[in-house]
Amino acid sequence: SQGALRQVLTLLGGAGLAQAIALAASPLLTRLYAPEHFGVFALFASLVTLIATVATGRYELAVILPASDAEAWQVVKLALGIAVPVTALTLLAVALGGGALAERAGDAGLAVWAWLLPVAVLLTALINTLTVWANRRQAYGALAVNRVAQSGVTAAASVGLGAAGWASPGLMLGSVVGQAGAAWLLVSRRPRGQGEASGATLGELARRYRDFPRINLPHALLDAAQASVVLALLGAAYGGAVLGWYAFALRIARTPLAMIGSSVGQVFQQRAARLADSGGDLAELSRRTTQRLLLIAAPFGVAVVWAPDLFGWVFGDNWRDAGLYARVLAPWMILNLLTSPMSQLPLIVGRQGGAFAFGVVYQLAMVLPLVIGWALAWPVLHTLTLQSAAASAVLLVYGVWLQRLARSGR
Repeated sequence: SQGALRQVLTLLGGAGLAQAIALAASPLLTRLYAPEHFGVFALFASLVTLIATVATGRYELAVILPASDAEAWQVVKLALGIAVPVTALTLLAVALGGGALAERAGDAGLAVWAWLLPVAVLLTALINTLTVWANRRQAYGALAVNRVAQSGVTAAASVGLGAAGWASPGLMLGSVVGQAGAAWLLVSRRPRGQGEASGATLGELARRYRDFPRINLPHALLDAAQASVVLALLGAAYGGAVLGWYAFALRIARTPLAMIGSSVGQVFQQRAARLADSGGDLAELSRRTTQRLLLIAAPFGVAVVWAPDLFGWVFGDNWRDAGLYARVLAPWMILNLLTSPMSQLPLIVGRQGGAFAFGVVYQLAMVLPLVIGWALAWPVLHTLTLQSAAASAVLLVYGVWLQRLARSGR
């Protein structure tokens, strides 16, 4: 419908501008930070994602489901109430093992900056939860502004810190500053309407939506753990520079696609939940969503052929290898774009068990090629080619399953 298209375009406009800011800053960042710095930041970000996945018990995903806004706001409080003790435990872990964590990352001087970890976890939990609340209220303009603001603040802080000589912590601190700005905007501009009384207690809602921590949480943890394991294996097998090039390839090529997929997925999730509740046509919604994503994926698939030359020209000759990695990983990135927006469909129609099974196979497809490549001492490009092929095959089957799920509605 025209309304859905406007909503998607609003979010895509915000995502596009946010990525334009990030891309504009990247040539400066690659001249202020070494590949190893990007590798350390990638490990930090993956650890934040891993802990933040547990922090809300995945209850933030249930915010979209209650019939009334009052009950939905109770779910917001439930998710954030869980995040507080998880953040406290993270703080304790940093106090006890921050030095060891910094040494493992290859820079003992980062120990003082390990204290950013619990801050980033809490901010991530807050942003994720209030984003779903805003999505429920269809506040897509506010979400678009939020993304642009976060990208702009992060870019400015990262460039400024790098120019000031704070190379080791600069990317991490810049990211946290950007998160803080995004969280403040979501809190200050959140749509109102949660004041009416809700008949359901937090305990009742926790039980009603228990499938989210019981089934979806292990699935999400697998995804987050896989990202951390992949980075750790790459660093151990091929060194910090390769890890940095890989992380930068994902930052430039995959992150824009992921943000687009997230924007489309937010609209899809909201509309699919309503259609499922009213017995509407999920298959038609899924078909239109996939068609729009294919229009976005096509130019990316063409442009990535010249990625090594583009990376070398824009970011400096030292980053050509990152372009090679992006080209090899392109099929996996494109299939991720095509499937990620509809990944919430199993939650909506009650098929989380099937999604979890696909998740397990997908994690194996991402990790086992790296283990094989390390064990056989393959060149990194051979290893990444196998990883891309294996993960793409799984995502292709997963995409077919999601389309069938949309047609059957169960």
